[in-house]
Amino acid sequence: MKLKTNKEVWIARIIAWVLLAAVSAGIIFMSTFVLGPTFFAVPDLDEKLAVAIYCPGAESTSVQTGPSVPTTSSPTGTYGHTVEITCYFADGSEKTIRNEQFALTSIGGMFGLGGLCGIGISIPLMLLPFFVIRKKKTH
Repeated sequence: MKLKTNKEVWIARIIAWVLLAAVSAGIIFMSTFVLGPTFFAVPDLDEKLAVAIYCPGAESTSVQTGPSVPTTSSPTGTYGHTVEITCYFADGSEKTIRNEQFALTSIGGMFGLGGLCGIGISIPLMLLPFFVIRKKKTH
């Protein structure tokens, strides 16, 4: 789109940015809450996130999973299992990632990764008006 004056160019860019901000908010929301949970399907990604956050520099890990048990007192409630990860370091020390830490890391990490994907899509969109909306060259 070629416009005649700088004022027209900047007004058009501002309008485009307002519209793109609304579109970007939708993209970020959808990628966070639709794409984010799909990352749970990636094998061991939640374990890798927990180890990267709580045990940086660990040489090896072992995962202990518990049985599936009710998470509420209701007989028709949801079920869940416990996970504990033990990290082993080069100096012989160990650190255990508790179930609560693992749950927070895996849930927050998956939604966070989805949000980062949305931001990665939105940033190029916000730069688009610089390339599309320009002043018409006079010869």
